[in-house]
Parts: sequence; structure tokens; C-alpha cells
Amino acid sequence: MHIRHATLADAQAIIIIANTTWPVTYSTIISQEQITFMLNAFYSKAVIEDQLKDASQYFFIAEENNEVLGYAHIVPYSQLNRTYKLSKLYILPAAQGKQIGKMLMQYTEQFLISNKIQTMLLNVNRNNPAIDFYKKMKYQIIETVDIPLDKFWLNDYIMKKDLATYSL
Repeated sequence: MHIRHATLADAQAIIIIANTTWPVTYSTIISQEQITFMLNAFYSKAVIEDQLKDASQYFFIAEENNEVLGYAHIVPYSQLNRTYKLSKLYILPAAQGKQIGKMLMQYTEQFLISNKIQTMLLNVNRNNPAIDFYKKMKYQIIETVDIPLDKFWLNDYIMKKDLATYSL
């Protein structure tokens, strides 16, 4: 397993992973209509390419034998407080259970620590079993939020990890 920074050439692989993972992950949590809406809104080629071109955002790719199996995406949240937000973390369903998510999170956190970022936040749907994964990774629920998105609602927890207490 190898983790690296994504390039523009990875845009299509990111889109494929999202379109493969979302129906499996979210079909029991949100409606198919909301899944389709969110995939169209957040995973068009133009949106992903713009994010890949933005020097303040980072995608990290997990691959094995030149096959992209998952990715993480982080965005700046607060420069003043030296905080980044995990925007996306998805692993192909067939590759789940191989510690890829854990490796991506550790890589992402180490990257942030080495760049003097103190905190990482993330949003997770309150019914998503991934909450347990994030708790194992030492994230704590700090807030419950309901975020309007078009005609839908995102019913999330905001989770936080203080990276300043960890070292490389």
C-alpha cells in the first residue's frame, strides 16, 4: 500500500470511487435522491479538478499495484486557529477492512502536524457507522448540527482532534 498526493490525473479515479462507494455507504442513511443530488453537486469532473488545482486543498491517494483504492481530501477551515477539515474519506467497498482508512487518516494527520496545523475537524452523518472509526482515531464529537442543503438536510456530528498533542 502506498499513499501519495493526488494530481489532476487522479480526478476520474476519485469520481469513480465516490460513485461506487456512496450508494453502498449511504443507501440506508439518506434517500437515493439525496445521494444522486450530492454526487452531482460535489463530484463533477469540474468540481474535483478545481479542488485539485487549489493549492490550499489536498487530496491523498491510497493505491496498491497502481490501483487507486481510496482517498482523503482536506480543506482549510481556519488559518487563525490552524485548523483543517477532512472533507472526504472514501475507500472502495471491495478494499474496506484492509486498514486503508486508518492509513489515510494517519498520513493526513502527519502531513498536517508537519505543517504546524493544530486541529482537524470533520462532519459525519449521525447514522453513519464510520463514527466508531473516527472515535478509534481519537476524534471527539463536539457538536450536533442540521445543515440545509437544497431541499435536503445534513444531520451531522462535528468531530475534532487536537493534533497539537500528537507528534510525528
